[in-house]
Amino acid sequence: MAEHKRELDIAVIGAGVLGLSTTEALLRRGANVKCFDGRRPGSGQSGGLSRTFRHRHDDPHIVDLAARGLAGYREWERRSGVEMVGTEGCAYLGTTPADTTGLKTHQVPHHYAPASDRAEVFGALGPIDGPLLVDPTAGALRVNHVIETLTGWVGDHIIANDIHSLLVLDNGKVEFQTADAIYHARHVVLCAGVDTPRLAARLGWDIPLDCALHARPHYRIREELRGAPTPCWVDKSGQFGEMVYGSVIPYTDQYVLGLIGDGVDVPFDARGALTGEEGMEDHVRRVTGYVERALPGLIPEPIGVRVCIMSKLPAGSDALRAWHAPGVTAIAGHNLFKFAPELGELLADSAVQDRLPADLELAGARALGAA
Repeated sequence: MAEHKRELDIAVIGAGVLGLSTTEALLRRGANVKCFDGRRPGSGQSGGLSRTFRHRHDDPHIVDLAARGLAGYREWERRSGVEMVGTEGCAYLGTTPADTTGLKTHQVPHHYAPASDRAEVFGALGPIDGPLLVDPTAGALRVNHVIETLTGWVGDHIIANDIHSLLVLDNGKVEFQTADAIYHARHVVLCAGVDTPRLAARLGWDIPLDCALHARPHYRIREELRGAPTPCWVDKSGQFGEMVYGSVIPYTDQYVLGLIGDGVDVPFDARGALTGEEGMEDHVRRVTGYVERALPGLIPEPIGVRVCIMSKLPAGSDALRAWHAPGVTAIAGHNLFKFAPELGELLADSAVQDRLPADLELAGARALGAA
């Protein structure tokens, strides 16, 4: 074969946490696999210092996926000797009995704490109305530890090149192009974040992914409260004028928060042009106002901000879905970091068997419905 033409069994497009976890799972299966991304591994939507690992989701199938994701992280920790998910837990304000359905179905430990015990659950939290739902086995993801470990395991199977397009050939193989070669693969796994709809369009898939910028400012924990409980946080009560989520930044005295709900992101179109009327600084001010009202244990002066890309399917920020055709599997959604060990296994199975695993179908069953 000519030098510019190269054959592969499996190609993974995207070296974020899903691409890396899928590649690692395929290597353990003995596959001839390469992972393609023009950027440094984990520097796109998987970038940052912290993510929230939590079990609670509206869809019980997603709760199950999260539980298996945590088991996968614990196995990665055992293999690597590196901490990946902390033991801070997660506290929720503003829940209803229905919010625990999936937790009960999959026997995920949880309990309620009365408002009077708030300081024992979250040291920075001020007075609240109503109980706190506590997910004690949740915690803050150590993002850098995860990416560095996976990158080390995958090693030189990462190819630092962008992919231009995909094409399924008459012989069933998938052709894709980089800047310096044309590849043919038996199967391609497409987990390229915001680029997934563009690459999938040639395959006839219209992936309805809404993309937007999202601000996550971070704040210092007051010195007298350092060492107090700092769980991950989800407040949908509206008691303090905003709905927010947050987590500690591991190994620091900082806590990061973001807004939840409609109108909390700045959308951009297919050309990358911002289409929203508000800027990032407006959202930072809103989060800071929330800190002043709800979290007196934080100093309400932002010391930094992470501007990240949200990529949501119609059912919202916790939705995910996989698409499959002979030779190609694609996945899209948001907040997928917490599922990475399990999604990597499922996507690897899809590539090896050339069919979508039932668990992926179940997890995505509601993704295209109304939020």
